[in-house]
Amino acid sequence: MATNTLHARLRVLAGAVAAGLSLTMAIQGSAHASVSPTPTKTAGLSGEAVFDLAVLDSGRVILGGRFTGVGAFPRTSLGALLPSGKADPAFAPTTNGEVRAVAASEDGTRVFIGGTFTEVSGVPRQNLAALDAVTGALIEDWQADTAGTVPTVRSLDVHGNRLYVGGRFDTIDGGAKQKLAAVGVTTGDLVPWSTWINGNVNEVRVSPDGSTVWVGGAFTKIRGVARAYFGGINAGTGVPTSFNRSSFGGVVITVAVSPDGGWVYATTENNFLYAYRPTVSNNHVWGTKMSGNVQAVAVSPTEIYIGGHFSQFTEYGVKRPSLASVDFATGAPTSWDPKTTGLLGGGWALVIEDNYLHAGGQFTHFDGVQQRLYARFAGTPTP
Repeated sequence: MATNTLHARLRVLAGAVAAGLSLTMAIQGSAHASVSPTPTKTAGLSGEAVFDLAVLDSGRVILGGRFTGVGAFPRTSLGALLPSGKADPAFAPTTNGEVRAVAASEDGTRVFIGGTFTEVSGVPRQNLAALDAVTGALIEDWQADTAGTVPTVRSLDVHGNRLYVGGRFDTIDGGAKQKLAAVGVTTGDLVPWSTWINGNVNEVRVSPDGSTVWVGGAFTKIRGVARAYFGGINAGTGVPTSFNRSSFGGVVITVAVSPDGGWVYATTENNFLYAYRPTVSNNHVWGTKMSGNVQAVAVSPTEIYIGGHFSQFTEYGVKRPSLASVDFATGAPTSWDPKTTGLLGGGWALVIEDNYLHAGGQFTHFDGVQQRLYARFAGTPTP
């Protein structure tokens, strides 16, 4: 669908909603989310926020953020849940700063954390570290420190033996590499990769086949080629792909890729979620505007789950605080409504794994029932 046609359609829909609620109900009925709106009871967290999480094949969940406890156990910005949803009593690493990113190695033996810290379990580590996935012990022979002016790691993603690192830094593992880099999963050594970015990276996501590294942030160029805030990079050569989106909307906050790799999603600081088919067109297929930023996106074959500090769908007039779901093909809101309440930051992390949608953020209750900072929704979000 052409961009101007889509905008015209959205204006018509918004006007119809204002005139009466019947069209809104029809829009909502066009798609139905596949997970329960009521989370499964699990251990809650004390503190402020879960910023990211990783789900291991074992069913254990690793949580990173800015918090002080998981269940009854004191925890400093890092913790874990057992497959049962209870707090893991054995996983107890500490950091002296917040954890903004969590990723696991493909074999599930290691967990990587990024953020703004200088120590992990009392050992010097600059914003990036590797942990034993079971015990949480620091892997001491793995080190890839970042440095720069107020350096931080904002995003991590793993494909094969590469850990992709995005954020704000000037060097990593002692090498000059700004904002985006790849390091070895097993070694921590900087991987030779001839690409560079001229602004901070907020999100890095690798296509399922590992061929393309999608990045979003505050940059305007990738390897000297104009790419406003969002683009794809060849994982082998470091050269930006031919995709050059026609819609901007400001700095990109987060990025997601569909399970088949054919769709890519980007959210912007002007509160839009855009859907693209990069091999088909530079134009977005659809765009959905929220009342606040979308900070997390998880994609299933039938719907897309979003989290952020929004309260409603702007064009549709449908209220959905912090967590919501949209139709895969159109971006229209579905009927899924967990009735989330909590702190303003709302949802920060969403991961689909098997028959669960995992959510992390600053929420505290769902439909009046307390579930702090982490929630697990059961259903069928995957085929």
